[in-house]
Amino acid sequence: MTKRSTLLAATLLMLAGLTAPLGSSAQAAPERPGIDPGEWCGNQAPPCVVSASRHGVAITKTDPTYAVSATGSLQPDGEFLTLWGIADAQIHSTYATLAPGDAGVAFSITIDVGAHPPRVSDEYAGNVSVTDTYDHVAGTWDVTISGTAVEQGVNADCDAITWHCPFNEPNTIVAFQGEVGDWQQWSDAAEWNDFSGLDQSTNVELGEIPPQITGSPLTISEELGNSHELNGVLFEGFWSAVLPNAFLVDMGINDPSTLTSAGISASAGTGTVTVTPGPTSTKIAITGITFSPRMVHIKRGTITPTAPTRLSTRRASATVAYLAFRAARPRGSYVRSYQGRCRATHRTTRYGTARHSPVKVTSLRRRVIYWCQVRAKAAVGYGPWSRGRKLAG
Repeated sequence: MTKRSTLLAATLLMLAGLTAPLGSSAQAAPERPGIDPGEWCGNQAPPCVVSASRHGVAITKTDPTYAVSATGSLQPDGEFLTLWGIADAQIHSTYATLAPGDAGVAFSITIDVGAHPPRVSDEYAGNVSVTDTYDHVAGTWDVTISGTAVEQGVNADCDAITWHCPFNEPNTIVAFQGEVGDWQQWSDAAEWNDFSGLDQSTNVELGEIPPQITGSPLTISEELGNSHELNGVLFEGFWSAVLPNAFLVDMGINDPSTLTSAGISASAGTGTVTVTPGPTSTKIAITGITFSPRMVHIKRGTITPTAPTRLSTRRASATVAYLAFRAARPRGSYVRSYQGRCRATHRTTRYGTARHSPVKVTSLRRRVIYWCQVRAKAAVGYGPWSRGRKLAG
C-alpha cells in the first residue's frame, strides 16, 4: 500500500483551479472553487458528474452556489483513482468548503467512473451509503454516494511528519468529498474483487487512503489525526467502515454471515465501538473519538463457535452414553463437528465425537457417576465447553 499523507488543506476538491488530490502535500494553499460545468458528463469523458443534490433538491451543472467535481487519474501504484466533491463557490475562503449551515445536511452525488471497477471508496462525510451500478451497454460504472456534510478542522497547521495537530484549531471547513478507487495496487490480483464494497467515512483527518491492510490473516490499520478542540470546543470524531464478507474471509472468517460482534476486534484508543454484522458485509462504527493522534486497529476477534446448550445425558448401557444438545451457534467459522467428554474422580476421561447431536461416549465404567460436557469444533478450533450434566451410574 502507498503511504499517503492527507492533511485536509490540500486534500480538498478537484474543482476549477484546485488540483491537489487526496494524498498530496498540505503546504500549498488551494484557491476557492469556481463553477466548472466541464466536469459533468456530456462535457467530458468519464470520470464525470452524472447528478448531484442537496437535501433532495437537484444541483445543476450551472448552479450558482454549488461547485460539483469529478476527476480521475492513474496512480503510480497502478490504481485508477476518481476524486469527487461538492463545495460552495460563493464562499470567499482560502479553502474549498460548504457553508457552515450545510453541516449535517444531506448531499448526494452520482459519478461515472468509467470502466474501472469501483471497489473501494473513502469519504469525508457522515451517514454514508454507496451504491454501484454497472451499465452493460456502455461498459462503465456509476457510483452514488449519499451522506451528510461534516465540519472539520482545516488541519493545514498539522505536521504530516510527526502526525501532530495543534491542540485547538480555529479554522474549520464543511466537507462532502471523497474518492473511489479500483484497488489495483493490491499485489494479489485474485483478491481484487474481495475488496468490492470496502468503504470508510469520517469527519477527521486520515493518514491512509485507503486504510493499510497487512498480515495473514489480514488486519486493517488507519491513522487518524485532528485537533483536540475546534474553536475552543472539545471535538469528538467518528470513523466508520464497511467490510465486505469476501474481505472477511481473507481475514480468516470463513462464515461471515454468522459473525457476531465478538468476531471483529476494533479500537481507536477512545470512543465507542459498534460492530454490526450483515448478510453481505459488516459495519464498524467508532464514535466519540477525542484527539491527540489515534490509530484504528481492526483484526479478527473471537470466531470460534459458542457452547452448545440444553445438554442431556442418557446411558444406553453400562458402558455407553449419549450426550444430546442444542447445536452451537457459529461466530464466523463453520461448525464441523462436536466433541463430548465424561469425567469422574480417579477415572479416565472418556471422549466421543459426532457431526451433530447426539455424541456417543464409550468405555465407561459400571456404576460410576460421570460429569459430561460437549463443545463444537470449527475450522479455527474448538469453542468453549457446555455446562456440565451428571450421568447417573
